[in-house]
Amino acid sequence: MTDDELLEKVKRGLSVSGSFNDTTLRIKVLAVKQYMLNAGITQEIMESELGVATLTIGVTDLWNLTSGEIKFSPAFSECLMPQLMVVSLPDVSS
Repeated sequence: MTDDELLEKVKRGLSVSGSFNDTTLRIKVLAVKQYMLNAGITQEIMESELGVATLTIGVTDLWNLTSGEIKFSPAFSECLMPQLMVVSLPDVSS
């Protein structure tokens, strides 16, 4: 999935239409995407429905920042990210 396709999915999740906020949203999508990749979430899992939903929640968290403070909501960091990490673990049984 391209970054533009991911942006469109996030916009649908946020009920955002048009292109007025695309630049701002693209920056936030890329920031959350990189955060998730750095945490060990695979590209494949990130592109799943749960992955896109998690990314959308992360973008919402960054969209609703308080000045001088960056933090992800418990829904993002304590509930959804751990679920994605588990399904991203490599299969070592073979």
